[in-house]
Parts: sequence; C-alpha cells; structure tokens
Amino acid sequence: MNFRLFYVFLFLWLSSFSQEKKQNILFIGVDDLRPLINSYGYDQMITPNIDKLAREGVQFNQAYTNVAVCGASRASILTGVRGNNSRFYRYYSRADEDLPKAVTLAKLFRKNGYKTASLGKIYHNSRDNIDEWDIHKSFQNFTGYQNPKSIKSIKDRNERHPSNGKLKGPAFEYANVSDDAYNDGKLTDYAIKTLSNFKKSGDPFFLAVGYISTHLPFIQPQKYGDLYSDDDIVYSNLRDIPINAPSRANHQWSELRNAYLDIPQNGPVSAQMEKDLIKSYYASVSYMDAMLGKLINALDDLDLRENTTIVFWSDHGFFLGEHGFWCKHHTFQEAIHVPLIVSSPGMKSNVKSDALVEYVDIYPTISELAGLNPPDYIHGKSFVQLLKNPNLDFKDQIYSRYQFREVVQDKEYSYHEILYYPETRKNKYGAKTHVSGTKIIVTQKMLFDMKNDKNQSINISHYPENKNIVEKYSRKLKNMRDFSENKIFIK
Repeated sequence: MNFRLFYVFLFLWLSSFSQEKKQNILFIGVDDLRPLINSYGYDQMITPNIDKLAREGVQFNQAYTNVAVCGASRASILTGVRGNNSRFYRYYSRADEDLPKAVTLAKLFRKNGYKTASLGKIYHNSRDNIDEWDIHKSFQNFTGYQNPKSIKSIKDRNERHPSNGKLKGPAFEYANVSDDAYNDGKLTDYAIKTLSNFKKSGDPFFLAVGYISTHLPFIQPQKYGDLYSDDDIVYSNLRDIPINAPSRANHQWSELRNAYLDIPQNGPVSAQMEKDLIKSYYASVSYMDAMLGKLINALDDLDLRENTTIVFWSDHGFFLGEHGFWCKHHTFQEAIHVPLIVSSPGMKSNVKSDALVEYVDIYPTISELAGLNPPDYIHGKSFVQLLKNPNLDFKDQIYSRYQFREVVQDKEYSYHEILYYPETRKNKYGAKTHVSGTKIIVTQKMLFDMKNDKNQSINISHYPENKNIVEKYSRKLKNMRDFSENKIFIK
C-alpha cells in the first residue's frame, strides 16, 4: 500500500512539473520564400520536410507579410507593430532605430526566464537589437560561392554594383560540395549544437534560426539542381504589368539588375537566364528544405519536440517573372503572400486554414502559446483559436505595403493605392522619407477581383460599376493607414 501511495504521489508530482514546464519556441525564418511549396499545391516542388511539418501542424494558406522588404518586414514581425510611411519602411530598417523602446519577441521571452538565441538572418541588420540575445551568430554569407568557375568569373570580369561598388557575381551556381559547404549547412549544424546545449542545460529557449538560401544569389550543392528538369519549370503567362495598371505600378527589380552578372540593365532577361533563375530558385528551396528537415529531426532526436512550438515563416515573397518582375518590393500577390506553418503541442495537426492571417499576428500568438503577456501597444491579434479550430473566421482583411504602395485585401478584392508625399526629408542614409504627420496624396489606384482574377491581370478600379467598391476599400485603406500612422506610446 505504501508503495502504491508513493507512486501516486510521484505521478502527481511529475504531472505538476510537466504542466509548469515552459513552452520552447523554434522560430524558423526564411529569406524571400513565397509559398512555392508542394504542400501549398505546387506539385513540381520537392519539399518533403516542409510538407511533413505541415502534416504535423497547421498550414495557413492565406498568410500575408505586412511589409514586402526584408529589414522592414522582420522589424515588424519581431515587434508585432505595423510599418508605416516613416517606420519599418526600407530594406535597411532597424527595430532598434525605428521603435527603440519596443519589447521585442526576444526581449519578452528573455525577461520571462528563457534563453534566447539568434542564428542566421533574423533581423536584416545583424547588429539590430543584438543585446536581446544570449547567443548570437549572424551566418549571412550570401555570396559564399563554391564553384571555381564562379570565383574565376567574378575575378576576371571585375564588374561592380553601380551604387555600393561591390563585385558582381553569378545570380546562381551549383557546386559538387557537401551541404555544409554553404552558409545554411553551417547554420544548421550550429543550430543543432545549440539545441543539444539547451537539452543539457534544461533551459527553456526561444531559438530563432534564419535561412538565406532562397535569397539571391541562388547557390547550392549540385544535387539540388539535379532534382529538377526543364519540364518542371513553370513560367508565368503574365509578361507585363496588369491591363489598365498605372505607370507607377511598374517595378525595376534593380536588386537583380545591379548586383549580378549577365543581367540586363533594361528590358527582360534572356529566355535562358529566365529558365536558369527559376530552376535555381527551386533548387534553393529544396536545399533549404533539406536543412530544415535536418534541424527538426535533431529536435525530435533530443526529445524536445513534445514541448516545443515550431513557427515556420518567410519575410516576404518573390517574383519569378510574373508581370515581368523579379525580386520582391511590391504589393502584388507574389510579393506579399507568404508561407506560415505552426506546429504546437496540444494543437491541431495535418490541417490547413484558409483564414486571413497577417505576420503582425505571430507575436501575440507565440506569446499566448507560451503563457506570456505581450505589451498592450502591439498591432497583431493572436490566432491560437485557429490552431485549435482552423475553420474559424479570423480577420475580415489584411493590410500590406511597400514604400509608396499600399494594399488592403480580403477574399473578394485586392485594392491598391499608390501614394505621393509632398513633404519629405532625407534620412541618415540619404534616402527621401515622408515627414510624419504631413499630407499624403493618393495618386493612382488598382482593384483586382480575387475570386475571378487571382493572378491580378486586370485592374478594374476605373470601371463605373466598381465605383462604390473602390470607395469602400479606399476608406478601409485610409483607416488602416491612419491607424498605422498613430504614434506608439511605450511605457
């Protein structure tokens, strides 16, 4: 009888201990990844590990970034605050400059007893809020070319970026090397060692791992290129901006034009370059997928999975020739529609949600899963309810932007406005920026029917029958713009 009582008390004590154990967070970000993934319906893609993660959690089919450029998007995600015309605006935006007193995700977890680690590209600038991490390793070697032909070409041609003077390199390469010869392979090995150390110490952790593989240049081991044949490549049928689109809807994709060899300064890329770019983007996705699988397998092997929430996200999407564009920097679908998968203990698995979700919603969601109270000034809304019941309605619309472009979108329409700022100032980087609190003028509009024209091929904003729709969505966009422009007060 005494032994029975002992085991009953032991069980109750262990159960109590288990309930008090803090929820770990594995926060996996990817650069420039649109939902070009098998689990999202793109059958040509070889992404077995992302597919597996989707089966183990909830995949959000209609998730959207709030700013379609890296620095601004990441600052917004990590603070839970929307960008506006002067905050989280450009690729080099920093959270510690634009919102210096913000309680970021890492700060919130750290002050609640977690060990925090940033490995790879989490913030765009590796020095941004660097003091909030117990462990910090940047792992951002974007141009770590391995193929001798690439290295020789860079040296021999000696072509330089017109603005920053950096040597241009190939936009893609394959090399007969191991996975850990490139940046993301090294990053994964270090992340696994970090997980192992957390296992040994028993510390609860917020581990952020940021992959760069799907960012230009698309460089990876040869075996990932061998996964794809020419027949796998899907080309866009939209070779120009939408019919009836205003001129300022155009996009110069200067990131590709200015930094890489054999890319024209004007006009489209060659047919061969288009094929090579798309194929190498696919290969980069598959390389990243393999590293993701290796990382999550290590989490499983260390018996950490049952108490760890995995959040898989990308900072924004990427054009692959749609509308004649490459790269990001827009409010069209290819730039703002992003992958989001959450696998959390006790929540639903192997389900997909069509609810509209924004990236500012990640902050309060992770906080709630960990039992933490986020600051009251953040702009997001927790979607934990969707992890329990993915079929629920969540938001009526999403809001996104890129510099002078803004969009409000629901399941019926995507409405865009192009802005003009009469009063500007030069920031410390020499770029013109809107003066906060001054007038903003809407110069051009676009409206797309998201039920019948998901590819956004025809701007229907000027059709007389759509006048009331344009007015309705213009009010929605102005309301969100005004809300985002409000000053944030942080205690």
